[in-house]
Amino acid sequence: METQDSSPAGDVLSQVTEAFRLRGSMSGVMSVSPPWGFSIPRSDRAALLVVTRGRVSFEMPGVTTGAIEMAPGDVIAAPHGNACIIRDDPHTPVRSADEMSADPCPGFGVAGGGQTEFVGLCCELAGGRTNPVARALPPLIHCPGSDGRVAHGLEPTIRLLAVESAGTTPGRTTILNRLAEVVFIQLIRSWIDTRDAREGCWLHALADPHLADALSAIHAEPAAPWTLESLAGRSRMSRSSFAARFKTVVGETPMAYVTRWRMHRAADLLDTSDLPLREIVASSGYASEAAFRTVFKRWAGESPASYRDRARPA
Repeated sequence: METQDSSPAGDVLSQVTEAFRLRGSMSGVMSVSPPWGFSIPRSDRAALLVVTRGRVSFEMPGVTTGAIEMAPGDVIAAPHGNACIIRDDPHTPVRSADEMSADPCPGFGVAGGGQTEFVGLCCELAGGRTNPVARALPPLIHCPGSDGRVAHGLEPTIRLLAVESAGTTPGRTTILNRLAEVVFIQLIRSWIDTRDAREGCWLHALADPHLADALSAIHAEPAAPWTLESLAGRSRMSRSSFAARFKTVVGETPMAYVTRWRMHRAADLLDTSDLPLREIVASSGYASEAAFRTVFKRWAGESPASYRDRARPA
């Protein structure tokens, strides 16, 4: 018997991460004894730090106003890959983490046994600067393991992550890469739960049972001839109530969101596929290339051809 996730947030978040091809990878396991300290450079991918033993002092220059003391079970994500500092004590000198590993996601290496152990993970969402998830997330997300809401969802994953990172069994790398994706999605969920709907962020709408239905429809059929009336019908709301609720929670009008999602998807296709422009135009719900080019240039600041050439250098 087939079962389905009844959570609108789960369904729509899955749509978004699948559409933008979330990819995770393990960067390394660090086991150290004091004194130790590393300066982690900026990366073009999201970085995640999971503490499995001991304590870690974490700082993100320009974002944190001091050190965040991390305990076992704590998870921190830097969705925009901001530079950060990790060490055993806020006063310990640091050295560049690039010295530890040549991994394409810089920042973590593998060392011998020690009093403190943490796992470095990387995640990447396709679409680069146009990715709607990356643009909505803050530079830092901290989920303490002592938070009951966090522990409920993340603790089993972190426990499995610790076991797999310490082992050498076949398939270890694949499992750790997938766990990186799971941790990142769970962090987004936790962050959504802490947001105030009045702040106006489209990710918060994923937890709204009415708006999630409309968002799911837009994501599933971006080329459909959506109108305010048809989207309100999907949400089982009146036209005026739906428009007001959507603007408050998402931060923009329903039709502006439709346009933005179509442009996000078109930009991703221009970046990752060899589809001719006419097919991308059709899949974006536009009847003419001229109309599409006008909207795309207004949204991206450049023509579709220019965007494709720049996003995919020779």
